[in-house]
Amino acid sequence: MDELSNMLENAPQEEELHTANQSKELSPEDIQRIAQEAIDYASERAPGPVVHKVMIMGLIARMIEWHTHMGVDMFDNDNQMSGVCWLRDAGKFQSMMDSLVNISVDDDDFTCAQDD
Repeated sequence: MDELSNMLENAPQEEELHTANQSKELSPEDIQRIAQEAIDYASERAPGPVVHKVMIMGLIARMIEWHTHMGVDMFDNDNQMSGVCWLRDAGKFQSMMDSLVNISVDDDDFTCAQDD
């Protein structure tokens, strides 16, 4: 029982465990490898270009959300110039999305808005 009590006293705090994991920085090579693994996994599971288009659209949607959130946050913190820049970039991502829904990548491209 004393040994268990000693272990509990010397154990790292919950916050320390989460902070250590969050502060680990990934190298550019790590990030590229992780992204490539995700692309390869998707290609194995769903051959063809539609899965890649859906991935791109999902990622762009996240970028729109992130940039919009950051822009609003900047405005809330009285940093209008940065807010405008973040929201302008959100619009650029929206433009990318608008272009993607008009590009067919396959006869079975259910994401395409065009009927030709």
